[in-house]
Amino acid sequence: MTTGKLASALAAAGALALVLAGCGDRPMVYRQGEYQGKPDTKPWANAQFKDDQVEWEKAIKARTRGQDEYSRTAASAK
Repeated sequence: MTTGKLASALAAAGALALVLAGCGDRPMVYRQGEYQGKPDTKPWANAQFKDDQVEWEKAIKARTRGQDEYSRTAASAK
């Protein structure tokens, strides 16, 4: 075989391997009626809020107020 034929044969073999690799079937995470992934935790279930949902909601509301452009511009205009 010449170098050109060998290179084209290797390229064809590589392309065939890529095509066949794309044909694989992956297992599904969801089955009818049951989720098999990682279970979610509540956003307030951490060391900062100590499982207190009310404190977490207060922190979210304060953060939202700080991101409100209308209240920020009105406060700076005074």
